[in-house]
Parts: sequence; structure tokens; C-alpha cells
Amino acid sequence: MLPVLALSLALSWVQVQSDTFVVKSSVGAEKARRVLRELEAFRQLIGTTVVFHKVELPELPIEVLLLGDEAQTLELAPEYNGKKVRVAGYYQRGQDRDFIVLSQKAEGNLTHVVYHELTHYFLSRSLESRPTWLNEGLAEYFSTVQIDDEFIYLGGVSAERLQLLKNNVLLPMKDFLSVDDRSPYYNETFKANVFYAQAWAFAHFMMHGPYRTQFKRYIEALVSREAEFSDFVRTDLKTLDSEFQLYVRTRLRLVLRDKLKTRSDTWTMKTPPITAADVELAITEIFISRNKLDDARRHLEKVAGIDDEFPRASYYRGVLARITGEGDPREFFIDALMDLNLGPRAAVHLVQLRELGVPGARRALEQAAASGTHMSDVYWALSEMYLADARRFEETLRLADRRPASVSPSARTVEASAVEAVMIPYAESAGDHFKYQLLSETGKGPRVQIVSPPFYPQELLNDRLAGRVVLDLQLSENGEVAGVWLISASPEIFSGLATGVIREWKFEPIPQKIRIVLQFVP
Repeated sequence: MLPVLALSLALSWVQVQSDTFVVKSSVGAEKARRVLRELEAFRQLIGTTVVFHKVELPELPIEVLLLGDEAQTLELAPEYNGKKVRVAGYYQRGQDRDFIVLSQKAEGNLTHVVYHELTHYFLSRSLESRPTWLNEGLAEYFSTVQIDDEFIYLGGVSAERLQLLKNNVLLPMKDFLSVDDRSPYYNETFKANVFYAQAWAFAHFMMHGPYRTQFKRYIEALVSREAEFSDFVRTDLKTLDSEFQLYVRTRLRLVLRDKLKTRSDTWTMKTPPITAADVELAITEIFISRNKLDDARRHLEKVAGIDDEFPRASYYRGVLARITGEGDPREFFIDALMDLNLGPRAAVHLVQLRELGVPGARRALEQAAASGTHMSDVYWALSEMYLADARRFEETLRLADRRPASVSPSARTVEASAVEAVMIPYAESAGDHFKYQLLSETGKGPRVQIVSPPFYPQELLNDRLAGRVVLDLQLSENGEVAGVWLISASPEIFSGLATGVIREWKFEPIPQKIRIVLQFVP
């Protein structure tokens, strides 16, 4: 018999979803559908107005919890300086997926912070390069959107931001465009408030002012490469500064909002069943992402009372075991391999624990890689498995030849080869945020014909984290990469990003073993 709480949850929660969002609601199906329509309308808005139609959907849909219970709303409320903050809604970045938490008080349109963070989310999946003023300006600009059942209204005026700009001196355009995440205008509270307000107003100016067409072309360029703002808005900064300040003082309040018709034919609403365990696991993951481990464990224990054979629950039991050091996470992650969404993540954990021989783990990783996952750790984990295979193969050859390992080149480990080999550079080149050097023992070798740029997670770019990965490659007669051996990676997170993409490179059709030094440049 289910516990009373679990039975209550099972009877009161409903779920609706699209490919991008899953809405779990304790305030009825109609409100859940309305929230999902609004979120999809917002995604449609982003794609319609600033050419983000190439945005990649999240591998795990963003989960939305729509709460009607006051006690639960307070329990999940964000904290500031150790105290709960009552808000109508907020955006929570999670370990394996992101969340939106909404109170039933969030009637009508979603909150400013949810739209702001969603814009960041779609920007990060759409643009190769995002200057700080653009990233924050568009997030602030889209946070003022209004959505109803038929129309989307874009370009609303924030009286609070406008008043802040009128009471303070604006940053000169040269300084404003050069603000980055190390600037005091990004990190010091008062200066940041002015910068955010100016970023909102400048985005409004670009979206509704005289440079609207040029700005759209600039955004289009950023989808595939770095681009200079000045190459598209060809106006000297002094003139641009004067025009912008005039816009803020006289025109901004008078600009009519853009009105767009919502469309429902671009996405499909589904109504999958939901269990109490589904809800408790969503709450568990939110607490794990906040490092509130006791709260996470408490909700995970509730799942055990509902369904003890739940693969997704096994995954989070494994995560908690790894974080706390209490218990053995291996069996939990093996059980979690059966989960369609979290299986590859469980496999990565197993490889990190040096469990390289679990067949289900390899299968989950290879399927994720074949589907084009952007989880860099998947490619790293596969390279670790393949490297272990190569070492076992070399050892088999050594034993078959009955030669001592000390004189058998085939029995040397990758690390020993890396130390002993004298490699001479023979070619180098660079691309967006990466550069590479090719080396061989003779100083000659096949050059690259086709380069697939390595995936560079936006979080690492934002942190300006550089990386250097050294790989040995065995090239086939047709110039394809037939074998990859990881020599070193610093920091280690870049190993998967490098080994995952290097197999897609094409070289001149010369069978040879070469070395590549691949550098990630923020």
C-alpha cells in the first residue's frame, strides 16, 4: 500500500510535455497546458526574431514544476544569504538538466527571471560567440515579453530600468561594448545595475531603431562564427553614442511593441503519465544541484517507498554515493544504464570509477555518440575504453611473441611511447577558438584536408578556460583516423572534447602514425 503522501502526489499531479519542456503540475492540467504553450511561444519568439531557428534542442527537456502547495513552494524556494526568498518563479541550472520552478501565483506570463535565463539558455545553444553586452542585453530585452493565447508582444518598456538610466551617466559606447565578465561593470552591484539597464536599452535600440537590419545580419553571422559588431553597424562610435542616448531620452517610451501571431503547428503537446516517483526525483535533482544533499536524500528515500526498482532513482543514488563517499555507487550506476535518458551519464560515471568492462556502459556511450550528443564526457569515456582495448591488444601481442616487454615496441604503454618518441612539428593551423600542430618522427607527414571544429562548452568559454590535448593518431590509406591514443590532456575535461571530434578529421591519404597537439583557445 502506498504511503499517504505518495498516494496524494500520484492523484494530484499531471504532466504535459513537448520536445523542449516537461511541465509537472499540481494545480491542474489546464494551467500546465497554458504554461507549456507560453514556454513554446517564447521559444518560437526567439527563433522568429533573432534567427535562432538553428538552436539545438536540449538532450534532456527542461523540467518545469508548477506548484500549488504553499509548503512545497517554500521548501523549493531559492535562498539568499541563507534565507528562503519567496518568488513567483525561478530558473535552476541542474547537474543533468535545467529546471523552472513556478508558484501557482505566477498567473499569466512567466516571471522576469525565467525569461531572462531562458534567453541565455537558447543563446548558448545558438551563437558561436556572445559578447557580454549582447548576451545580457538580449536576456534583459526578452525578459519584458508579454504572451497571450493568440499574440506575442515584444519590446515592452521597463520603467525601472529607464529611470535608472535617467538618474545615472551612461557608459561611453567604447567602454560599454568592451565590458566582459571580468569588468567591474559586470561584477560590482551598482555598476552592474547600470550596465544591465544600458544593455537592455541598447538591445531595444538595435531591435527597434535605425540599425535593425544590420543588427539582424550581425546576429546571423554569430550563429556560425565570431563577428565584429563594427563590420555590420558601420557607424563611428561617437555618432552611435549620440543616437543611442537620444533614443533613450526621447524615443524609447514611444516605440510601438512588435506583435507576432503565436503558432501551435510547430510543436506537439503530449500528456504522458506521471507517478509520485517522477515528482520526487525532480525535486531530488533540484536539491542535488544546490548541494542540499540531506534534502535530496530525504526525497530520494520517498521514491524507495514508491518504486524501489526505478532506474532513474538508481542514478541519483549513485550520484549521492559519489558525492558523499557513503556506499558503493557502482551497482547503482549499472542499474541506471537501463534508463533511456540517464544511461549515458551513468556510463560516464562508471568509466570515471575505472569500471571499463561493463558491456551495457559501452553500448550506452556508443549509442549516445552515434546520436551526436554534445556531452563531452561521453567521448572522453569512450576514448578511455578504446585505449584500454588497445593496451590489452598490445599485451596479447607481447605474450604471443614471447618477448620481454622491455624490448618489444608493441608492448610499450602509450605513456612510455610518449616519453621515448622524438616528434618533430611539420604543420600547424588554427580555427575559431582552437589551433593545432602536427608532428611526426621524421618531420614529414599527411596534412589535414577536412577539419571538424571541436565542441567548446560555453561554460568553459565564459570562464576563459584554455586546454591542451596531445593525441597520437593512426591514419589509414584513405586518410581517415583509424586509431586514437590519448597522451595527455590539461585540464582533463578537454580530453573527451578532443578525442570525440578528431575521428571526424580527414587527412591526406598516407597511412602513417602522427601526433597532434590540439589547443582550445578562449
